[in-house]
Amino acid sequence: MQPLGEADLRVVAALQVNGRATWDRIGRALGEPIRNVARRATRLMESGVLSVIGVVDDRRLGSVVLRTRCRPGSAIDVGLALAELPETRFATLVSGSADCTAELSVADDALADLLLRDVPAIDGVVESVAYPALHYFKTPQQWHLDLLTPQEVEGLRERWAPPPERFHRTGGKPSAEDERIIAAVVTDGRATHAEVAAAAGISESTARRRLDSLLRQGVLRIRAEIEPAYLGLPVEAVLWLRAAGGEVEAAGHALAGLAQVRYVVAVAGDHQLVAHVAVPGRFELYESLREIGGLPGVRAVETTMMLRPLKRGFMIKRDGRVHRWAGPHVPAREATG
Repeated sequence: MQPLGEADLRVVAALQVNGRATWDRIGRALGEPIRNVARRATRLMESGVLSVIGVVDDRRLGSVVLRTRCRPGSAIDVGLALAELPETRFATLVSGSADCTAELSVADDALADLLLRDVPAIDGVVESVAYPALHYFKTPQQWHLDLLTPQEVEGLRERWAPPPERFHRTGGKPSAEDERIIAAVVTDGRATHAEVAAAAGISESTARRRLDSLLRQGVLRIRAEIEPAYLGLPVEAVLWLRAAGGEVEAAGHALAGLAQVRYVVAVAGDHQLVAHVAVPGRFELYESLREIGGLPGVRAVETTMMLRPLKRGFMIKRDGRVHRWAGPHVPAREATG
């Protein structure tokens, strides 16, 4: 995967800030002709390099980080099988003490069957260890390329911002209407209000009002999904950290403050934190590990290198490009790439 040029990267960075911003708004914020912005973004999305998706913060679901060891020679098949599970948000092959790592979104009452029956039934799985997610300090939706000026970011950001917390709200099942709206946006975060209305069988004004409400509440978040390698960050690792109970909070916030860290979650188990990092090369990874190992509260760091990401944001990836949607919500249209 060749890194994108600077002009393309600036468009990606703009969509990371606001995935539903109009081409006109992005062009004005970046000082670029609207035609150029639209052309670059459309080319990246049509090629499968970039996708703008809707990520659902389903208040009925929790998350589990999974480490899996596989029978020799079966890791790729196991990883592909894990990626096919609709509950799998993210999956990758890794080096080290595990062969596959995944993040699953699942309701508590379905967790036992998934972990004790479905995952062990995958041919080639030797051992799997589940780490229930307790608190997110940083998610890929909150990670942005540091390419834009504060003024450019301000020109893109909505005046309102969704709540940063995940899995800390209470509430019931979304209405049938909201479910149809979510299904219309989940594989195409840039779907127009007219397209959402047609897919959900409602008026355009209702689609606009309900979609805006879902975004403001943080139930639905828009994410620009792209492999870090295209951003000049081809070396990725999953870090498994140990911290004393009273130090987890400080360590989590410190990790989240590092630019190379894309994701940090506190988990239950023999590790207390899991983090993802993306850097330009192995030297930078070494320097990052030195820095992370010295953070307050961090007692030990185990590093597993990502060898082949298979799924991100419920999207199956092939050779770094979006192949198709494989998530829990029935999409309004097929995702291709």
